[in-house]
Formats: sequence, structure tokens, C-alpha cells
Amino acid sequence: MLPHTGVIVAVVLGLPLAAALVGAVLLRRVTATPFGVVRKVRRERAPGPWAGLLIVVGLAAFAALDPVLDWYQDHHREPPLLLPPLLLLGGGLAALTGVVVGTGWLSYTSGRLLHRYARRPAALLASRRLTSDPWAGSRTFAALLAAVIVGGGAAGMRASFEAHAEVERLTGQDRGGSDSFYLRTVDLVDLAVGVAMAIAAGGLIVALVEGIVARRRAYAALVATGVPGGTLARSVAWQALAPAVPAVGLALTVGLLLSRGVAGHPVTGGGYSTEFCDGAESLCADPATRAPYLRTGWVPEVTVTPGVPLGQLALVGGGALVAVLVTVAVGLLLLRASTAVEELRTA
Repeated sequence: MLPHTGVIVAVVLGLPLAAALVGAVLLRRVTATPFGVVRKVRRERAPGPWAGLLIVVGLAAFAALDPVLDWYQDHHREPPLLLPPLLLLGGGLAALTGVVVGTGWLSYTSGRLLHRYARRPAALLASRRLTSDPWAGSRTFAALLAAVIVGGGAAGMRASFEAHAEVERLTGQDRGGSDSFYLRTVDLVDLAVGVAMAIAAGGLIVALVEGIVARRRAYAALVATGVPGGTLARSVAWQALAPAVPAVGLALTVGLLLSRGVAGHPVTGGGYSTEFCDGAESLCADPATRAPYLRTGWVPEVTVTPGVPLGQLALVGGGALVAVLVTVAVGLLLLRASTAVEELRTA
């Protein structure tokens, strides 16, 4: 089924507009002279961990959905029609914004830790770059982290559906269709997450290449003073992976917790008596022949708690880190050309 034409038009026009607005907000403190000779970023203070409040607000909105709906049901009242969508949409956007913006704090903190504990030149060069421009991670990894959050949420939903299927199997009420339908739906979501990661990897490549080209004179100056090209390559890898690893872990955790807020409760089934037919399927299907084979039995109560889908989470997180590594590998191919001594000549 295709969405309504108005929805498609809104998405096609809204995404570029949203990207332009985000870019304008993130670049509001950047000053660039003609030909890119001088670039300055005015930043009064280092990023703080305040973005964690947005994550807490998003998780609280998802966790409050069931209690709010239960409160309306206990008071025999219909909840406002827009309340569930507002909680889910607002909570999801708050959590996503918190993860993306919080990547700036993760980048800055990673840079400070590298500067304090690293002893090799590559890590020290990366540490200075991370602390001087910590918001680069937020700009670069935004699309990838959004895909990781959805992938972590899909993994949590899969665990919930598998718990429902296990309860139905243990209580002998396996319908064989509903849960398999939902699991196949989650498979499609996982496929969409994989495609989104591939697209985000393309954006990462563009951002990394643009960064290398923009700093080519600085790289050329380092090479001219005796810094080996391998050291610069390792510094680029440190600069990409140091904030990416904790950011991906945070995005996976937030996505899983969001799904647990709406579908992480223990699943209970059974605890009632029902009729069982001990005859062949053909005999039990015919009302005229199944009567002698019917018996009444008790279905014991069974409770299954959705587990933590470590394998699925590892697959999503590993895919995201592989996308980052591929991006770094492609960027290093252009690093050699950007470190030529000729780049030191001014325009």
C-alpha cells in the first residue's frame, strides 16, 4: 500500500527543508572567507551532557504510554485521539535529537581522554581535532545513528513477538499466523535499516572527504615537517572511530529501551480451562465426528519475559561500525593526494 500523495509530497519536500534548517543551526557560528582561506568556528564553551535530558524525556514518554492508557481505561474514559501519537512521535524525536546532539559531547570527551592517556602521535593529533570541533560527529553521524536507533528498536520488538510466540506454543494455542506475520514485518524493518545504513555510509564518505580536502593545507604542512603519512592515516581513523563506537552503543541502547517502553512487558498466557480434541485433524474438524474425542483440560499459566536480543543488536551495531570503517578506508585513498607539498601554495 502506498501512502497518500500528500504524505509523499510532504516527505519529499520536508526532508531537504529539515536538512537545510539543521545545517543552518549547526553552521550558525561558522565564518568562512572567500576561497576558504580562513575558516573560524566561534564556540564559547565545550559541549555539555545536557543532551542526556532529551534522551530521558524520550524514554519517559514511551514508558508512560501504557500507564496513561490504563488510567483512562480504569476511569472508563476514552483517551484523547492524538495522545498516543504525540507521546510516541515526541518521545522518539526527543530521544533521536538527544543521541545526535550528545555525539558532540561524546566526541569532546573522547578527545580529552585520548589527549590525557594516548602516547602515540596519531591518537594525539585526533584528540586535538576532536576537541577543537566536537560537533563534527553530530553532523556526520546523524543519519547513521537514526538508522541504528530504529534497528535497536526493531530488535526489541522482535524479542517481544518471539515471547508471544513462545507463550502460545507452551499453552498449546499456537495460531501459526499472527506472530509469524509480525516477525516477517520486523524482517522488512531490518532490511530497511540495512538500506538506510548503506545510504548513510555514502553521506559519511562525502563528509569525510570534504573534511580531508578542507584541511589539505594543514595535512601538507604536517607532512612537510616530517610527520609520516601513516601517522596521518591513523589519526583520521582515530578521529572517526573514537566518537563512533560510543555513539553507536548509545544509539543501540536508546533504541532498545524505547521498544521496551511499549513492548517489553512480560507476556502471560494460560490459566484457564479449555476443550482439547485428541482425534485426527480430519475428525476434529467435523462437528459431527469430533464429539467423542473432546475433553476438557486445564491450560497452566505461563509467563515469558522478552530477552535481550544480543545477536540482533550486535548485527546492527557491527553493520554501523563496518560502514564507518568503509568510510575511513575510502577517505584514506584521498589522503595521499591531499598531503602533497604543492598544497602549501596559497591561492
